[in-house]
Amino acid sequence: MRATEDMLPRGKVRLFWVLFGCTLVLATLRLLQEPELLKKTLPANAEEMKDNLAFVPFRILFAHGIRVEWIEGKGYFKKARIPRDLPVDVPYAAIVARIRNLGGTLLRAESNPKGDRSIIEVAFNQEPLFHFTLIRDADISRVSGRIAIVIDDFGYKMDSTVREFLSFGQEITVSVLPGLKYSGKIAELANQNGLDVMIHLPMEPQSRKFKPDDFILLTGMEPKEIRNRVRKAIRAVQHAKGMNNHMGSLASTDAAVVAVLMEEVKRAHLFFLDSMTAPNSVAHTLARKKGVPCALNNVFLDSHEETLLIEQQIKELAQMAFKNGFAIGIGHPKKNTLKVLQEQVPLLRNRGFEFVGVSELVN
Repeated sequence: MRATEDMLPRGKVRLFWVLFGCTLVLATLRLLQEPELLKKTLPANAEEMKDNLAFVPFRILFAHGIRVEWIEGKGYFKKARIPRDLPVDVPYAAIVARIRNLGGTLLRAESNPKGDRSIIEVAFNQEPLFHFTLIRDADISRVSGRIAIVIDDFGYKMDSTVREFLSFGQEITVSVLPGLKYSGKIAELANQNGLDVMIHLPMEPQSRKFKPDDFILLTGMEPKEIRNRVRKAIRAVQHAKGMNNHMGSLASTDAAVVAVLMEEVKRAHLFFLDSMTAPNSVAHTLARKKGVPCALNNVFLDSHEETLLIEQQIKELAQMAFKNGFAIGIGHPKKNTLKVLQEQVPLLRNRGFEFVGVSELVN
């Protein structure tokens, strides 16, 4: 009796698997006989997937700085002209990888040996979507604008964030406060890494809240004292090509102070970047009058420390560079600023923006 009871469950299990197998075979045969049923089994977002695949080439091309007017064709066959400063294989490889990732079918994906022409043909669910040809055009270039990013307030510390900024590449300019513990070391390392170095000269702010030192320029100060302080700051920061103001929302509006400052900047063969801490600053005006190479800050990148807001400021800077041909932004050695720059600079370079030291944009 015990053996019979033990066998019954096993028999039921075998019967279940036999029935399941038969059902699966019948269902497969029906799908083969009626292929329309197969389309009904696609996920509910199939149309969305199809649309996403269709737009892949455009998203990739725009991300690499390809302009709308360089794309031709309507319907199934399209062509994009690829500028001379972008290898055709770069957008080609990105498009192919994205199509595969999204589940599209590559009917054709080939690039010629010269690397100046590629073809991508894609389908989804057996439906052809597009045939895209990428062709090098030596007559066009992606250069969208030149951007200089200045990082202020170096000298207080030498931590991992500061070191990462110093090894960031030639895309930033390092502005060093004179007379601090690490000022000399940072200026030296920046110069060794091929970065532009500037003197970040303290000047009196509107709030009049500041820590007195031997470098800050104050309103009402005698010209001789201004000259002594500027010369001392220049000696304190080696390898400097230029100078910009630290604070200075009051002193930068005082023509008497700024005039003497510019005479010393010219004497040292430096340029001056007006940080624009005050909208009525006279620094850039007097610099030009005194014959000092100069430039203006266009955007403060990290007045707010949230990454999303820093990213928005960098995008605004890029828009200004695209519109005017160049733009200058000022940030500070903060972790979030570094993080956003590490993400955004490569993206903007892909779009054709060129990052340079601020010395290349003066005047």
